[in-house]
Amino acid sequence: MFNLLPREDKFLKMLQDLEMASNRCSRLLKKLVEHRDDEAVVKEAAEEIYRHKREAKKIQETLTQEICRTLITPFDREDLQEFAVALYNIPKLVTKITDRLNTHHMYPYNGDFNKFVELIDRQAEAMSALIRELSGKLNSRTVNAKAAILHELEDQGDVVLGQLIASSFHDIEDVRELILRKDIYEMLEDVTDQYRDAANVAMQIILKHT
Repeated sequence: MFNLLPREDKFLKMLQDLEMASNRCSRLLKKLVEHRDDEAVVKEAAEEIYRHKREAKKIQETLTQEICRTLITPFDREDLQEFAVALYNIPKLVTKITDRLNTHHMYPYNGDFNKFVELIDRQAEAMSALIRELSGKLNSRTVNAKAAILHELEDQGDVVLGQLIASSFHDIEDVRELILRKDIYEMLEDVTDQYRDAANVAMQIILKHT
């Protein structure tokens, strides 16, 4: 019933695949925001976001099942599960943002959405590098350096959120527009939080295994 030996390749491969699906959603969100005036590009980006989100969900569910079936895992079960949840929450949030943007025909206002998607795109790049490090020899210095980048970008996201909300209340008179933008800003900031949370799990793993 149980696999008695650790299958590091299996779990690490699933984390890598989950990271790839999540980061593709993040980068497609950047494309969707930057090409709001091109209906064909927006439609294609949205369809790809939904596809990668479904892929991420399937990987996350499979990983959870394998954790239950495997007696020995390369990292603690709770760390694997927590890492997978944080990574899956990224495409889950990106899908919600995509729905909101397209349903209400939202366009960037004074570069507001662009400020967030740039940060998220940089976080996706840092997360790819962090996953590569976790799949290697678990060098604590390099993993912590990548995690520090993700934390710094999340801190910048907090600042951007405060600035955008303040400017919106000052510049936007339409209440509906104000509420919609504030909601999207907060979801975008939540994406940066999920990257930070995944980085925190990586640091937990390093502390336990080095």
